[in-house]
Formats: sequence, structure tokens, C-alpha cells
Amino acid sequence: MDDLLSDNEVSALLSELDMGDMGADAGAASSSMSSMSDEPVRSKVASAPEVGTIVDDKGRKIKKYDFNRPNRFSKDHMKTLEMLHEIFSRSFTASIAAYLRTVAEIKVVSVTQLPFREYTMSLPRPDCIFTFKMEPLEGSMLLEINPELVLTLVDRILGGPGKAPPASRELTLIEQSIIEKIINRGLENLQEAWLKVGHFQPKITGYETTAQFVQVVAPSEIAAAIEFEVKVNDVTGKMSMCIPYVVLEPIIGDLSAQKWFTVGKKESTAETVESLTKVMKETTVPFVARVGQTQITVRDMLKLSVGDVVRLNSSPNNEIEVLIEGLVKLMGRPGVSSKKKAMQITRIMSKDA
Repeated sequence: MDDLLSDNEVSALLSELDMGDMGADAGAASSSMSSMSDEPVRSKVASAPEVGTIVDDKGRKIKKYDFNRPNRFSKDHMKTLEMLHEIFSRSFTASIAAYLRTVAEIKVVSVTQLPFREYTMSLPRPDCIFTFKMEPLEGSMLLEINPELVLTLVDRILGGPGKAPPASRELTLIEQSIIEKIINRGLENLQEAWLKVGHFQPKITGYETTAQFVQVVAPSEIAAAIEFEVKVNDVTGKMSMCIPYVVLEPIIGDLSAQKWFTVGKKESTAETVESLTKVMKETTVPFVARVGQTQITVRDMLKLSVGDVVRLNSSPNNEIEVLIEGLVKLMGRPGVSSKKKAMQITRIMSKDA
């Protein structure tokens, strides 16, 4: 009986046990809080540094700088160049498709900056390289097209199916003259794409087949290289444009995306209106005077011979229709002026005609 605990002793023992559990719980909570507070620190230390940077032993981030490849163009400049040449690629696509009467697609693949030497060394040999200027800017730029793609375009222009040749070769003088017409169309599209930056007059200044012979700037000079992918029918080729920094340096402040969009929101200036008016005045459209028309069967048409008369639905005293782009826009009377056939406009049809 002496080994049995009294009621007071049992209560004291249970009280001590409760206090011990609370101390253990408090220790566990403290350990958990310490673990939670350490977790962000460990996560921060374990995070990888940004590309192009290193972290020293004191945790400071140091960005690497390559003096052989200095960045002259900012990210904003590169983004603006990409947007400008995306506009150019869409316009050039429409021009090539209309000129070749086939399906074509041009899109921007990349926009990078690199030394001029690296750009020329990356080009194939032989190649098709045109140098051009964007007056009033000083200096020259390059427009390079893969020879296989060029020969495909030439084949299509001369009436062929537009297939890639079995092997790459240099262009003949005739082929060079033919492709220059397409390049000039492309430069017109380039001029339109750059209107938001300034008014420039692109003009071809030279042609080369070997990139190492093209020395428009110093080999170490930084340039922006815009690479395009060109697809004509089932043939896909590369096209690139090289713009040295020294050429764009006078207007580098205008190659800002913010300023570019601001300029785009402004109303048309007098110079813009004058430039567009000049382009419109020099634009040619089909102009056809339809003397009359009639309907005959194919059998009667095959029987026609010299001297036969086909009666039309008009008379010499009636006005005849004048069609512009296939639509009747004017009415007039035929005549002669300076011993040449002429048309006297008598009235203008309604705009809805």
C-alpha cells in the first residue's frame, strides 16, 4: 500500500507532464518558424543569375562586356528596327506576288547586332549582294539574297515554273538586270516602311558576288543584321539586310519605339501629303475606251475572215464607255488629235459606278 500514490501526488505528476508537452510544442514551433524564415534566404541564394552576368563571392552581380562586340544599338533600337522591317516584309511580299503572279511570303526571322566582319564571313560564296544608299544618310547598306532564290525568281520572270537550280552559280549580266527590277521594287517598299522615321531615297549603288570585296565600313564596325525568310511557290531561301551603325547614327534618336508610335499618331504633314500626291500622280492605271460590244457564238467566231463586219451595239454618234481598272468611270467620243487616235471626255460617271 505504501507504493500507491496519493491524489495530490498524481495531480502534481500530471501537471508536470502537461508543462513538458507545451515546452516541446513551443520548441517545435520555434524550429518551424526558423525553418520558414531561412527558406527565402536559401531560395535567393540558389536562384540562377541573369544571362550574361556573374555573381562574385560577396553576392554582387557583375555583367560581362565584350569589347570586341560592343552593343551600339539599344534594345529599343533593335525592337524598332524589327517593327520597321516587318512592315517592309509585308509590303515586299505583296510586290513580289503581284510582279511574279504567284504565291510569295517574306517574314523577319531575326534582328541582331554584330561586327561587320562577322556578317560578311557568314555569307555564302558566290552570293548576290546589292549595296544601296538611303539618301540623305551617308554611307552604304547591304541587301543580300541567296543565289538559288535569285535564280528561282529569274526563272519565274522568264516564264519558267520557278524551280530552284541544281547548283548555285553567279548571275549573268542579263539575270542581274532582271533581278535589279525586283530589288528596286523592294527599295520602294523600304522607303514606305521608313516614312515614320524620315524621308529617304533608296538607290542601288553597286553589286558584288563575294562578300569579302564589299567594304562599306571598317570590319570592326557594329552593324544591325536583319534576316528574312523568303518563300516563292515551294522554294524557300534566305535574304538579309545589313545596316552599319555609322549610317543610322545621325537619326539614332528617332529609332525609339515611343517616338515612333507618337509620330504615327500625328496628322499628315505638308511634306507627307506632297510626297503621296507625287506618288499618286506618277501611278499608272489601265485606261480602255470600249467602242461597243456584241455577242456571237463560238461557231460564228471561228468562221470570221478578213473583210467580215461585226455589228456592235453602238453607233458613231453615241458616247462610248471609258473603263479605268475595268470599271466604267467616264463617257466620251472618239476622235483624232495630231494625227493620233484620241478620246474626248464628255462626262464623268457617278462615283458609285
